[in-house]
Amino acid sequence: MTEPSVWKDRLERILGSLQGHNPTELINAIRDLGIAMGHDAGEGLLDAHPELFSYRPALTAAFGKMVQAQDTAEIGQMLDQDLDGPASFGRIAAGKTSIGVLSSKDAYNRLDEVFDHVDFDNCRRAVMVGCGGRPFTMFRIHDQTTVPEIIGLDIVPEAVETANRLAAKLGYMRMRAELCDGCDYDYGDAEVVYVASMVSPKAAVVSRIADTAPDTVQIVLWEPVSLGRLWAENAERTLDPRLEVIGRTSISRNMTRDVFVARRGGSSSTRQLG
Repeated sequence: MTEPSVWKDRLERILGSLQGHNPTELINAIRDLGIAMGHDAGEGLLDAHPELFSYRPALTAAFGKMVQAQDTAEIGQMLDQDLDGPASFGRIAAGKTSIGVLSSKDAYNRLDEVFDHVDFDNCRRAVMVGCGGRPFTMFRIHDQTTVPEIIGLDIVPEAVETANRLAAKLGYMRMRAELCDGCDYDYGDAEVVYVASMVSPKAAVVSRIADTAPDTVQIVLWEPVSLGRLWAENAERTLDPRLEVIGRTSISRNMTRDVFVARRGGSSSTRQLG
């Protein structure tokens, strides 16, 4: 068994060469180390050495650059496709990527477990906080449900514009993206709210949902696990006391999982989601 000090030394060697890696190489090196050491060991390492979070601003920026590079490549490819009428995002999404993060198709398929747990049957409005320019979560909800209003929020104007262009190209009339901070949005009519992994400040967004959403709201948090917490915020650890975790999906290779949240003591919290 590898000693915790050895994993720490390996991580610090990677972190000590921040300037020598391009963003993709850097994030992939940390991800590969996290997989090698195991999720429990990664969580234990960060809990024992909180000083490692001093690298979060630089790593968040690196992760953002990596995702932006993939967005640019894949969005251009999707918008350039000739379509004869409406088409599924799953049909046109890229199946592989050289950038190092989830391809659009992988991200789209990653949501299988969410649909095993969240009840969309009576949902009139679903909101995606941090939709991005490739809003695969919104597209999957559109493809798999009959929710009449699917709204994406983002604080980046280019992401909102691109998401709406892709929706129009696919003929997805039930969804739209809006330029809005999730901390300011009124969730009063939202039955389902999905919060993306890189939303910040994530805990404040979750509290805003608790402030304004219906009592029966179903909340899904895309949360980092283990060393993924070095570049993304984890809201589960500081969850608003009005809310409780009622289930989790399995952990993906990208060191993330979906966490299901409901109001404490509410009707949704009685459901056992695995």
